[in-house]
Amino acid sequence: MLQDLKSSSEIQNIKTIKVAILAEEPLGWGSGKHYFPIILNNYSWVKDNLHYRFLTENIFDKDIIKGKLNLSNFDVLLVPGGGVGDGEAITKGFNLWYKVKKWKKNISKFIEDGGGYVGICGGTALFTNLITESGKGPTTFAERQYKKSSLGISCVSSYYKELAFPIFYPFQIKNPEKIGAMGYIFSFAPGETVDGIRIHTGGVPIDFNICKDNPIFNDFKYEKLRIRWWGGPGLVIPDNPDRNVKILARYPKNDLSADEKTNIHAWKYMGGVRGIFAAMIKSLKLIKSTNNNLSNFLLYTYYLAGEWKRTDRIIQLNHQNKACMTAEVFPNKNEGRILLCAAHPEYMIWWNGCIDEVEQKNDNCLAYGLHQWKDISSLSKTIENELTHTWWVVRRSVAWAAKIQNNHLPPIEIGKIDEDIKSKLSENIYWDGTLINNMKNI
Repeated sequence: MLQDLKSSSEIQNIKTIKVAILAEEPLGWGSGKHYFPIILNNYSWVKDNLHYRFLTENIFDKDIIKGKLNLSNFDVLLVPGGGVGDGEAITKGFNLWYKVKKWKKNISKFIEDGGGYVGICGGTALFTNLITESGKGPTTFAERQYKKSSLGISCVSSYYKELAFPIFYPFQIKNPEKIGAMGYIFSFAPGETVDGIRIHTGGVPIDFNICKDNPIFNDFKYEKLRIRWWGGPGLVIPDNPDRNVKILARYPKNDLSADEKTNIHAWKYMGGVRGIFAAMIKSLKLIKSTNNNLSNFLLYTYYLAGEWKRTDRIIQLNHQNKACMTAEVFPNKNEGRILLCAAHPEYMIWWNGCIDEVEQKNDNCLAYGLHQWKDISSLSKTIENELTHTWWVVRRSVAWAAKIQNNHLPPIEIGKIDEDIKSKLSENIYWDGTLINNMKNI
């Protein structure tokens, strides 16, 4: 909740926390980047007569390359997931390009100079080294790009049992389950509540185990916190880290891929080149009929490519008991802070329900979804409880990364949302029945 500003006579000091939000979506794949200004910008709070306020600004790759990301302009760099974090992880894996090297160097320098970093889901994967179950190094295009995208400035590694892109994984006919967590990212149809409301429900709301020996959660009353997860990695801390690093939250002891309510079956793409060409035509027609941007052509082609066949194989994650959130201090005199979160505290959560496979049809594709949440509990009247459930985690994470003293972090509270916020986020919450609206929320 935005607290009222006190008069200047009541406030001895004002601290403005300047947050750069990376808004680049290099593949056209969307993200939740627009949530963070809503959660952060102009949010203020008062502790011990000190007034704090967040100010946010979107920045892009060209800004970072030109040197705009520096301590004179910003205190913290926040990198969202989805089309920003994951999109950057894919494109920044081409690390021989001059602009990529410059981009990485300037972000690294910002941390080395004492700046803060908050990575959400793909923003975590982008920042960390990748390790896989095989231990033999990357074996797929996705694994290679994620591994090579790492800036090499965090001591934490991201873990995926295996990782590959649906359709483009050449061995998916024989081993469709080896797309790993990607199966949870691209494949959800809109879910349904028990009272018939259709909502966007990609991923899984997980009850993470909270560690309280840190300022972000030390005054949190509960042992678990439900946060939306949408394909993020497990996080691994080295045995002998070179810095102060803490685990803030862990995945449950039982992996969600072992729970019949949240596991999913692997589907395999059977359409071949013919299916891709057919999807190109569908994509062009859809763009024309909806006056959409032609830059979405390739992404929509990817989503619309059919046909898919369900298999009896369960996608295994092996995330159980691994870290989901970590906080580390860069080991030099400037002590830049790095907060990594493999889940999505900016997104709404829900209660109850289970994931079911959609009906097998000739036109199954990612655009329509392969899995669907059903029997979700009715949402609260204002949806504040679900939508703002973990917004305070975002605020506390950014404040900690900005070096706000431990007992002055923002309050733990369910937020208030007005009609303007509902309007801005409505298409991300409720399915309007159109294919375009569903694809925008993949």
